Amino acid sequence: MSGTPFTVFDSNDYSLQGGAPEITGFSANRPNLAGNPNSGPKTPTEWFNTDAFAKVTDPGTFGSAGRNIVQGPGYANWDFSALKNFKVTESKQFQFRAEFFNILNHTNFRLPDSDTSSPTFGNIQAALNPRLVQFALKFLY
Repeated sequence: MSGTPFTVFDSNDYSLQGGAPEITGFSANRPNLAGNPNSGPKTPTEWFNTDAFAKVTDPGTFGSAGRNIVQGPGYANWDFSALKNFKVTESKQFQFRAEFFNILNHTNFRLPDSDTSSPTFGNIQAALNPRLVQFALKFLY
């Protein structure tokens, strides 16, 4: 899947709006757009072009960056399972299952830090689960 779009914001209240609006719950303080944010190096330490955003300097104003203009990391996941039934009697059997989640062990990153005031702005701080394997034995009757 392609990456999730997300919004870059500034946690400093330069727009003088107070806390996050009650309706949306998101900060209305956005930086000014000064370039293409999606032309970044796409590494975990700098996923997008952080230089594409400039701080707003005039109190009581809003930045020009739009909502959901930055593309997050993509998602790739392949699951696989195999099973074998062993008959005990006509109506009873054991089933052995092997299940693999993210069998190719592709690293799926979470969204990067999108707060321009944060020291980790543009960095990816976490990833989703790596490959998981589970085995099961069922008795079917």
